[in-house]
Amino acid sequence: MPITEKDLVFIPITSQMEVFAEYTANKRQLYEYPRSGYGDYNKRGNSKIKNGILGELAFLEYIHSHLSEVTQSLDIKERWKVLHEKAQFSYHPIIGNFDGGFEFKIEDRTIDIKTYETNQVSVNQIFKGLKEQGRPLSLFIDESQHAKASIYVQVFRMKDNRMCLAGFYKGLPKLATWMPKPAYTCAVPKLQPIVELLDLIELD
Repeated sequence: MPITEKDLVFIPITSQMEVFAEYTANKRQLYEYPRSGYGDYNKRGNSKIKNGILGELAFLEYIHSHLSEVTQSLDIKERWKVLHEKAQFSYHPIIGNFDGGFEFKIEDRTIDIKTYETNQVSVNQIFKGLKEQGRPLSLFIDESQHAKASIYVQVFRMKDNRMCLAGFYKGLPKLATWMPKPAYTCAVPKLQPIVELLDLIELD
C-alpha cells in the first residue's frame, strides 16, 4: 500500500530542540565534508546542518515517546533492563569525526536520517512536488556519500514549524544513473510507513 497523508508522523519543533540543533550545528560546521552532490555543498551553511539535526531529533522524539509509553508501568530497574537488553536503541550524534553513515541503532540495524534541507514544505508538496504538478518528493541519497546504513528515514521540515517523518526504506533504493550526479532515490509514496519501524523494537 502506498504511503498517504495519514501515514505521516509530525513532530513539533520545541525551543529545546532549536537550541540543541543550533548549538550542535555551530560546532559541526567546522568539520562538514565539502560535498559535490546537488546544491551548493561547498559551503553547506549553518541552517542546513541545523535542519539535518532537527530531523534527527524528531526521530529521537518519536522513538523515545514510544519507549516511554510502553515501559511506563515498569519499575525503574526493570525498565533499565528492558531498554538496555531488549530495545537496544541508541542515538549517535558525532562532531569532528566520521559518523559511519548512520545516527541511530536498533540492535544491529543502523539508521540514517535524510532531512530535506533546501525548502520548508507543505503536505501537499510532499505528494505533488514543490511546484505541485503531481510528482512526489523522494528519499534522496547521493551515490558519492558511500551510504552504509541498514535503513534510511526521510524527514521534511514543514512550513508550520513541525518536522515530518515521511517513511523509511530498508537498504538502498534503486540508483538513478540517468541523473547528472547519480543518486539512490525512492518516491515518498513507495516508502514504508514510519510506524512500522517500531516493529523492529522487540520488548517481549
